[in-house]
Amino acid sequence: MMMFKLLFWTGCYSLLSVTEQVTAETEIFCSSEPVVSFCGSSIVLQCHLEPQQDATDNTVKWTQQSDVVYVRKDGKDISGEQMERFKERTSLFPEGLHKGNLSLQLSSLKLSDSGRYKCSFQDDSEEKSCYVALIVGEFEVKGSPEPVTAELGQDVVLPCHLDPPFDATTQNIAVEWKRNNSMVHKHRSGRDNNDAQDLRFKNRTSLFNDKMTRGNISLKLHNVTQEDEGKYTCAVSCNGRSQMWNITLKVVLKDDDPNKQGINDPDSTRTKHSSHPIGLVIGLSVGLPVAVLVLIVLIACLVSYKGRRCRSDPVPNQDGSCAGQNSPQADPQADPEPHEETEMLPTEGHGTQDGQGGQQDNNQEEEPLNEPN
Repeated sequence: MMMFKLLFWTGCYSLLSVTEQVTAETEIFCSSEPVVSFCGSSIVLQCHLEPQQDATDNTVKWTQQSDVVYVRKDGKDISGEQMERFKERTSLFPEGLHKGNLSLQLSSLKLSDSGRYKCSFQDDSEEKSCYVALIVGEFEVKGSPEPVTAELGQDVVLPCHLDPPFDATTQNIAVEWKRNNSMVHKHRSGRDNNDAQDLRFKNRTSLFNDKMTRGNISLKLHNVTQEDEGKYTCAVSCNGRSQMWNITLKVVLKDDDPNKQGINDPDSTRTKHSSHPIGLVIGLSVGLPVAVLVLIVLIACLVSYKGRRCRSDPVPNQDGSCAGQNSPQADPQADPEPHEETEMLPTEGHGTQDGQGGQQDNNQEEEPLNEPN
């Protein structure tokens, strides 16, 4: 009898202990850290039961304040209670429900999705809930601040990216490149959509699809033409909100070098070199030491100066000056006879330099007359 009572009370105690343990350990937990993402992205709001419990046939409900985000009852989604702005954007993980995973997947994020979400689990006896915060952040479109230069006929990349970087191929994300009002390239929800593309850019544009998941939305333009030069706009829109960046493209000839301007022009070269010998000397002396260069310039200046003064009469005087320098004979329009008279006849008292020169010539001619004496 005593043995029977002992077994009876032992069994009751064990049963009560098991019931207490199940009730105490069935708890609901949400992520303690806020979930941060960006417009157009997809995220998962974590929520689960501990210990693991099959929640397939239980009521699972997600709300944001008073708005119903998602409801599941008796193994079915109840879309009638869901707010319109969340329709076709929410789902649970059916396989995970067998293990107590109540996490919510929310896609195509909008800025208005930011807020505090409540995850609720209800069985026949009670409802348990927890909270998780969602922050949908702003993004910026950034590109090259300086103009991009390309040679005629080559391929060029116009750089542009999202800051902070996030997947630009997700649903409701549209990437557009335009030049003025012309459509250059369009990419939406993970695929190109160039039906409205300007004919000038057909089969000449592409994006880096393997890098777009990291926010790279740069444009590659093939076989650049002179008409491609101008201002391009890189724009990204998400649920009606748009950000953009302007990039300027400059197209140059293959051998175009501003430092060589005029060198290959024969007419320009001949004119400059013939009328400005100093410029020629300087041009040919590039790279010489400064002292040598200065000396060459001084000599060129002297030659140029004397050349201009001696051009009318190339025969110099005895002192090295040009014939006719400071002399009336330098004037070709003057009458030569008076000047010859001036040179042969002495001038007494006062006279010009030319007069003194004439006096010396007179004295030289008188010397032979005095020899017989």
